[in-house]
Amino acid sequence: MHNIMNESDNMTIGNILNFAEGKLRKAGIDSAKQEAEIILGFFSDLNRSELYINRTNNLSESVFNKIKCAIKKRCDYIPLQYITGETFFYGLKLIIHEGVFVPRPETEILVEKITKIAEKYFSNKLKILELCTGSGNISVSLTKNIQYCTIISSDINTKALELARYNAQINNVNERIDFFQSNLLDFLHNDQKYEIESNRFDVIVANPPYVSSDQMKNLPDDVLNEPKEALDGGSDGLDFYRKIVEQSRRYLKKQGYIAFEFGDDQAKSIEGIIKQSNLFDQIEFFSDLNGIYRFVIARCING
Repeated sequence: MHNIMNESDNMTIGNILNFAEGKLRKAGIDSAKQEAEIILGFFSDLNRSELYINRTNNLSESVFNKIKCAIKKRCDYIPLQYITGETFFYGLKLIIHEGVFVPRPETEILVEKITKIAEKYFSNKLKILELCTGSGNISVSLTKNIQYCTIISSDINTKALELARYNAQINNVNERIDFFQSNLLDFLHNDQKYEIESNRFDVIVANPPYVSSDQMKNLPDDVLNEPKEALDGGSDGLDFYRKIVEQSRRYLKKQGYIAFEFGDDQAKSIEGIIKQSNLFDQIEFFSDLNGIYRFVIARCING
């Protein structure tokens, strides 16, 4: 197949699909066929159906060279989203760059749950704080779907913040999101306008780093190519949850909500952190599509 791929008259879409899938499968990529289709579709500007309708058509050598380069990167376990420079989240297209955490599809459930809370309890005004915003996927999606909300988003990573601002702009919600570089809520301590009661938040949401130090050593190769600071949650993976829960005492409104995504087998520990604070009631856990508890939302009884 490799020899065939060097002959321009046999550089058909069908042959290249087979070539790409074979290379990816040999590298141990689980969804080799799907990823081959995504890579070919991206560089040939064809959707999946068009790839197969036109499978006997040739691609130009320049396009094929780009595909070969992309396949090599993916075989080196560079995340697919870094290769294409884009991802899709909650129906929105987002730009994604190396050095910024790649949004996961399961996080859409957290956005859905917060949207439902907004519809039920906050009918015309909602102020949200998102921590560890990364590419801005949560903030952009919430702002797009809750027309009356405003959001403040923070991240310690300047590259992530730059990208989040751009994603807000291309999805036309940049006027309702303010971005701050900060280690969690530290920026609020230095800004007096957030000290008064009227500027507390209705919802604080975060998908923080939650991988324990031991687990960091055993992550899949493609995950290890993502920024460490977006993954490492300390010795037990729970450092950020402790800090956010404690800091929320000062900045979450009474009857407001805190919402987290967390890792496998962390539900009991997260529940303990939330209960120990004596700040919350109505603690509710939600599972992902695999039935694993991965999200929690709790209501603040003190504020």
